[in-house]
This record gives sequence, C-alpha cells and structure tokens, in this order.
Amino acid sequence: MEANVDDDVTALAEAEEQEEKQALGRIVRAFMQYEEYLVFQVERWERNFERMSTKHQEWVPHLPKKYVDARDCIRNNQTFIETMIGGFDARDDDDIAVPPHLANARSWMAAGRAPAGDVEKVKYVLKNLARDWSQEGEVERAQSYGLVLEELQRVLPVPDATSDGNGASPPSVLVPGTGLGRLVLETARLGYQCQGNEFSYYMLLASSFILNQTSYEHEYTIHPWIHTSCNVIADMDQLRPVPIPDILPGECGVRPGLMSMCAGDFLEVYGDASQQEQWDCVITCYFLDTAHNIIEYMETIYGVLRKGGIWINLGPLLYHWADMAEDEFSVELCLKDVEHIAINMGFRCLQKRMVPSTYTADNRSMLQSMYLCAFWTMMKE
Repeated sequence: MEANVDDDVTALAEAEEQEEKQALGRIVRAFMQYEEYLVFQVERWERNFERMSTKHQEWVPHLPKKYVDARDCIRNNQTFIETMIGGFDARDDDDIAVPPHLANARSWMAAGRAPAGDVEKVKYVLKNLARDWSQEGEVERAQSYGLVLEELQRVLPVPDATSDGNGASPPSVLVPGTGLGRLVLETARLGYQCQGNEFSYYMLLASSFILNQTSYEHEYTIHPWIHTSCNVIADMDQLRPVPIPDILPGECGVRPGLMSMCAGDFLEVYGDASQQEQWDCVITCYFLDTAHNIIEYMETIYGVLRKGGIWINLGPLLYHWADMAEDEFSVELCLKDVEHIAINMGFRCLQKRMVPSTYTADNRSMLQSMYLCAFWTMMKE
C-alpha cells in the first residue's frame, strides 16, 4: 500500500501546531501565576521581620507598611498581565488585530504549577517593558537604539520622495530578536520598510499588546523593580511605578505598510530560499549572542542581504546557552573570531568601535552593570 504523502504532511502540521499551542500554554501559565510566586517572596520578607528582636523592629517600623505596598505593586503587575492576556481573547472588534498564533491564548493555559524559571522570564518581560516603552528607559534606548538608528540613516538614507509621490521605495530593514518591538517602530518612523522577527512567546504577547491594543500614553502602570530588595537606596526606588507606553504606537507617524512583525525562529524563517537577497539592511541589537552557533546566524544574515546590503550590529557576547545543561549545544567565540569569520564570509567592515551600554538596568540601583558592546557596520560584497 502506498503512503498518502498529503495525509502525512497534514498530520505533521497538526502535530507542530499542537506543540506550539502547548508551548504558548506554558507561557500563559507563567504569566497568570506571577502574583502567586511573588507573594511568597513578600511573605519571606515578613517572616524575617518577625524574627528580628523587638528593639531592631523599632528601628525600622516602616517595614510592615513597605510589605503591604509591595503586595499592591505585585497586584498592579498582575492586573496588567491579566489585561494583556485577555487582550487576545476572541472578539468581534475588527479594529483590533489579534495575530492568529496568539488568538485565545488564555484558553491554552497549561495545568499545574509553573516552574520558577518560567516566572523569572515574566519578571524579565516587565523590565523590558520599562526599557522599551517607558520614559524612564529613554536613556538606555539612546545608548543602543539611538546609535543604531543614527548609523542606519548615515549609511542607508531613505530616498527623498518626488513631488508626485512616486519616489524610490524605502530601504528594507530586518530586525531579528526584536523583543518588544520599539526598535522596529522607531525604524519605521524614520521611513524605512521594517520587519521585526521574534521567537519568544513571552515577548510576542507583550509586544503585540503594546503595539496593537494600547489606547493612550501612560495607559498602564507597572512596577518592574519590585522583585529585588538588594542594592536598594530607598524603598520608593524599589516600589516606584513606571507608566507605559510613553508613546502611542498607533499614532506616532508610521506610514501604512512600513512596519510588520514575523513570529518564528530566525534560522528557520530567514534561512528559507524565499528570503535570500531580499533585504537592504539587517540590524542585530543585543541579538547575536542568543545563538546556539553564532556562525549560523551570520550565514543567515549574509544570505538575506542583497549585494551591497548593510549589517549593523550592537551588543555584547553574553552567550545565552553557555551555562545551560551540559549537553546543550553552544558555540562561544571571542569577538576577534567573530569579526574574522565575517570578513572571510564576504563582509567588508565600514566602521567598528566599542560602546558602553546597559540592558534593563535599574538606574536607581546601587548595582550598575555596563556592557562594552561591539558596534559595527559591515557591507555584503
């Protein structure tokens, strides 16, 4: 009996879709159990206060009130999260576009208790919201996004429109690992045809919500710094509110058709033959070190660029898979090796330098970590 190839392909597609839904369900579970986990942390603070001597408690009588306020901050974060997840429920509102891969996300919520590591990623999303979508994050964005966008305009300016409106098409820019989407939005605001690519459902849920479902500036308030009680100068620094978004994405001047988002693995999506030599520029900002094998990323970048295309990179080499399980595939190259491979691959370096930059840093903390980032512009020859 001959195998039915069409049935096999359909079964495989259905299995992959089910696997994706299960992955989304685990992430929704982590979001929805955020408050439950964080309350345990506040309870630890309270228990330790009770273990102090009466004399010592009298020296810090404000702490019980701080713990009450901390619970309120956590509740506010959970309220935002629930609003965000609820934003993907089925609706009849044609004005709000819900991406098909995120539709009805709450209905796929996994059963059981979320692993602590999954909830850590929720806390990371909250810090990224402050980085990408708050006025407080403006200084940090200028250290990375600002430099990248200045360089983009220098080496690949948007052509002037002709008087009849029929000028040359804007340059196409791909931003893999786009996170919460601010760099993509800012690129499109400058007149470029820009597409962001993101793999993480944590980021996809939050970015889609901010980009498509916010109604006015400072609509929501989060407390991204509530999670740690170390290196705090004053209690209000830890408890402080951060309003988001600082701009309304839908009303910031992006012309229709200039901005898009593509969900999926960078290598799978852009390694496809249909993507070869389709892009004028690739921007990698805090992205290269997310690779299992950075050379595969570089090959894909080279492949999608047209001849003469531009690659702008800014970021460290904090290889994300380096400290995972012993059998996790991870290639960790030094910067000199990365640059050497790029040249041998067929890139020509137009400029390179090291620049200081922070990432999701609390600017009021006693602990300030700074990366010395590799910032280069290369051209595909």
